Amino acid sequence: MVQTEPVDSGPITVSDEGIYRVLDPVDRAIRISMSVRGVRPTAAELDTVRSDPDALEPLVDQWLDDPAFGLTARDMWAEILQLRNDTFNQLPALGLLQGEQLQDLYLGTVEEPLALVEHVYAGDLPLTELVTSDLVFANHVTATMYGLDYDESQGGWQQTHWADARPPAGLLSSAQVFRRWESDGSNFNRGRANMLADVFLCEAFSERDIVVEGGIDIADEQQVAFAVRTNEACVSCHQALDPLGAYFWGYKKLIHRNYVADSISYGCEFDWSNGNEPEFGTSYLPEDFCYPLRQYGPEDEDAWRDWDLRPPGFYGMDARDLTDVGQLVADDPRFATCMVRQAVGYLAQVEKHEVPRPLLDELTDALIASDFSPKALVKALVLSDAFAANGLADPTAETDPLARMRVARPEQYARSVEALTGFRWTADPDLLNCNDPGNDDVQRFGTQCWGQVDLSDSDVFGYRAMAGGIDGKVVTRPTRTFTPTRSLVYAQLAANAAGYVVERDLAAAPDARRLLSLADDPTAQLVALHGDILGENVEPTGPEVAADLALFDVASTDAEGWKLVLTAMLQDPRLLMF
Repeated sequence: MVQTEPVDSGPITVSDEGIYRVLDPVDRAIRISMSVRGVRPTAAELDTVRSDPDALEPLVDQWLDDPAFGLTARDMWAEILQLRNDTFNQLPALGLLQGEQLQDLYLGTVEEPLALVEHVYAGDLPLTELVTSDLVFANHVTATMYGLDYDESQGGWQQTHWADARPPAGLLSSAQVFRRWESDGSNFNRGRANMLADVFLCEAFSERDIVVEGGIDIADEQQVAFAVRTNEACVSCHQALDPLGAYFWGYKKLIHRNYVADSISYGCEFDWSNGNEPEFGTSYLPEDFCYPLRQYGPEDEDAWRDWDLRPPGFYGMDARDLTDVGQLVADDPRFATCMVRQAVGYLAQVEKHEVPRPLLDELTDALIASDFSPKALVKALVLSDAFAANGLADPTAETDPLARMRVARPEQYARSVEALTGFRWTADPDLLNCNDPGNDDVQRFGTQCWGQVDLSDSDVFGYRAMAGGIDGKVVTRPTRTFTPTRSLVYAQLAANAAGYVVERDLAAAPDARRLLSLADDPTAQLVALHGDILGENVEPTGPEVAADLALFDVASTDAEGWKLVLTAMLQDPRLLMF
């Protein structure tokens, strides 16, 4: 079982403000690197900080320029927007996407908005670009799915623009954001409006405490439409919620796999003969659900009128369309504060409304002063004493949610293990007949083959939610403590990684090995492993090495001995917590 109490981090000092007990420079470096890159510092980087604590700030600048920071930004916004939901049925591999693997369809959809996020964070563009950019990023699947300009000869993710009439507004014009945030039944885009208010302004309508006396039959669409205009309790929210939701009517309510599969099977054309009329209007025809999908229809922008709903408006201000809304969001004072809350919430592993007010004000001022630089915001956060806190100077003071150890998220642990061992936990889950034309599902939905899957970043086949992550649909909040399932997942990953690196290292020349270049001298090798994996300097005659040698000697062969030792080290609390 994994140790859950804070580990001994060496000397801990009191912050300049006298509020926090802060980590020493080495452990501070580990926390920062794990938070912004998802990997631990190298032994050389830790030695640099050990000899000169002032070297930490230049190292942070280097880490923020590391491509891994862009991946962390993707992870953060995947959690904020709950986008990575591979358990949800993927769109079918039919028509123009015939033969594509479902893993490619999944990545081509969910990573579309996250590629824009990475572009903003890695390029240190103003965070306002998240709601104002006219760019969309597409790979082959995304471009084919939505009919976007794309250079097949170049491949990969490319900058492009939406080909339809949707108003450009960064993430507010993303195809996948509005596929994830549907508006089914009589929701009338209120869920989408609530998402905008929650994610970008941190003022969710759904968190307001509203009591409706007498109740309303929410199954009666007309009764609901009447109540939101006349019932005082309803009006208190809906006078702002419904005008905001009115901007999203141009987006289709939902686009599901069945709709696309059926439309392609119908030949992508509505049969107008014999007086046939489309059940859901002329903007919901089979041709809309064939690749390239027609997700946005300007003819539906005013459909709120059909239900006598409030006209579009942004909290009482006029806005022509979502492009204007995006700019109003960027100009709203709540946006800067919310971006700070989201960053602190993810990187410090707290709820966004738990951020201490002094830190919130300090970071908001820094963000505005930096012209909304994401790197300036993250740097100010991770170098603050609040972020380095591992306790309070006064043990009787009110609890501070930041003043505790962090637990490695599934993606952080997987990246750290990969950086150390070269091992990525993947599997091919496909059945032998996954692409068999005789399979009814294959006939209807195209290939049922997923291809190679990362088990630490998947829920349909892997263990992401079991390891404390979210699945984007059912599990929407991460687990920030150790649980039995998280311990089991990490133990299996550690064992597999240990076996992988030992077999490859011992088959290679010493100078070509990743971890075991000194394997012929177990004592020297163990001293080196403590530095490489745990970031600590130990003596050859110290108790740590003696304990490792005892474990090593349990095995019948040297290879098995190294597998045992590495499996244990990769599960050390100092690797799992920071």
